[in-house]
Amino acid sequence: MASLWVDLRDIKFQVFEVLKIGETLLGKGRYVDFDVDTCNMVLDQAAKFAELELAPTYPDEVHRKPVEATFKDGKVTTPEAYKRLWKLYCEAGYMATADQPEVGGQGFPAVIAAACANMFLACNQAFVMYPGLAHGAARLMEDFLPKDNPLRNVVLEKMYTGEWAGTMCLTEPGAGSDVGALKATAKKNADGTYSIVGTKSFISAGDHDLTPNIIHPVLARIEGHPKGTKGISIFMVPKIRFNEKGELLEPNDVQCGNIESKMGIHGNATCTLNFGSDNKCIGYLMGEEKQGMPIMFHMMNEERQGVGMMGASLAMAAYLHALDYAKQRFQGQDVIAMAMKIEDSPQVTIIKHPDVRRMLLRQKSISEGLRLLCLFCYFCMDNMFNALVDGNEEQKGYWSGLIEVLTPVVKAYSTDRAQESIELAVQCYGGYGFCREYPVEQMMRDNKINQIYEGTNGIQALDLLGRKLGMKKGAYFTNLLNITKDAIDEAEKLDLLKGEAAIVKDALTACGLSAKDFSKMIGTTPYVPLIGACDYLNALGDAIVGWLHLKMANVAAKKYFEATGEQDKNFYMGKIRGAKFFINRITGLVPAHLENIKKDEQSCMDITDDQFVVE
Repeated sequence: MASLWVDLRDIKFQVFEVLKIGETLLGKGRYVDFDVDTCNMVLDQAAKFAELELAPTYPDEVHRKPVEATFKDGKVTTPEAYKRLWKLYCEAGYMATADQPEVGGQGFPAVIAAACANMFLACNQAFVMYPGLAHGAARLMEDFLPKDNPLRNVVLEKMYTGEWAGTMCLTEPGAGSDVGALKATAKKNADGTYSIVGTKSFISAGDHDLTPNIIHPVLARIEGHPKGTKGISIFMVPKIRFNEKGELLEPNDVQCGNIESKMGIHGNATCTLNFGSDNKCIGYLMGEEKQGMPIMFHMMNEERQGVGMMGASLAMAAYLHALDYAKQRFQGQDVIAMAMKIEDSPQVTIIKHPDVRRMLLRQKSISEGLRLLCLFCYFCMDNMFNALVDGNEEQKGYWSGLIEVLTPVVKAYSTDRAQESIELAVQCYGGYGFCREYPVEQMMRDNKINQIYEGTNGIQALDLLGRKLGMKKGAYFTNLLNITKDAIDEAEKLDLLKGEAAIVKDALTACGLSAKDFSKMIGTTPYVPLIGACDYLNALGDAIVGWLHLKMANVAAKKYFEATGEQDKNFYMGKIRGAKFFINRITGLVPAHLENIKKDEQSCMDITDDQFVVE
């Protein structure tokens, strides 16, 4: 029976047959000691963990009992099942799958860890956020907590093993996306520590009972430092103080004020944290003073890629559930029988109806494309790591440049398209999809936050258009466009795909030309590119995913004619047809879409505040 949560066959196809990590990554540089068999084994075990341990902790599919974090008497209690999950997750080494052995990691490629995360997030995003944030905070401590800090080794050991957890404390009640308006303060003490005072809000996994201690990276302004983002520093602030032996001492005056009642991810505690209410909160400077924002962005960029994977994962899970439902739900007659007015024609399952098939194939093509988009970004990281080991600065810059351009697209495009795909899953269920009897309604609620946190998708679009496309005088963006040429050239030689190759080529060309057009408009009609930024990002995403579908179809076309088993033939033909659908019905619209958003149409700026609603 096909899984309702994990498509392991497609994950392995993307990792080993499309990205070809056995040839491109394994046995080289940082991954010299790894091979395909070992990575296969990791993916197999991750799939079992996802389906057997994580999926059952998503709210019960029969009774739909809520799984929520609760807050009482100043303490946060996580769902009971999460305690066992945390223990199993950490014991299996998933906290540090791709981290180096020096800090207790297993050293696997980032793309393998990301493929595991895809399966885990599909089954329970709310839980996976706890170890996910802990890992991001640990990476930040590894890179920026000074090596002469006597507590550093303790922090790394405790966090990478999962004995302690971590967060990211950036947002404040009056300073959400405008980080420079934060009010949290830091005052230097005689012993070199800092006294921290302030409130942080919307802190995911901000407080819980999964670990005895939580390490908070906290943005604050040292007294006397300038306003705005340039005056911000970052500090390591433990929930409980500890010594060089790792022994816990007294509480560090970090108090949870409340947890939010949210639309989704109910199992994750989204907290308001008060630092220094009694003026007894101690923090330790990370990096240099006034370097808080550049340091925090190291974690933010990693988290943004992870959020993109959250969207891709939920899109896949929703599709698999909708597909299963459509194969079982009987309703209506076959459309041809109806047209021919054949009496007593039997009912058919809804997957036989053209509109349902359209929705399912759109979901399939979106979710598979999103996953490969996310995996490709991690694949770029692995190539960058190998370039570092080889001392190849040119290649390091090349791959890091691709990551820079891809990060806002991975975060925003993946979560936007995922929301569309999950909505289609709900639609496939009909009225039942709107009810809590089935989990797709919760998947839609859970994914909504992915479009908002770690920088709203609107901010990602402004980052792409305002910063990333112009980096290195456009060289990084040019490299991204150029890397698509091989797959296009290969597809042009195949009768089966040459039409799709032309569509993808036209879409990517239009994205490049439109980027230049928007650049010219900044000095004359700046509102036009600002209004169109989100549309441009999603158009670029449609073009890039079209290219990725072309890469998959190229491989599938060759493998289809080599395959002997019916199951393999069906798999590869499914990839080809999914690619054709996406490229023709989504990527094909990109040029016209871009032409439309470049029009000098500024009614949203021309309309006055009073004209939105007139009493």
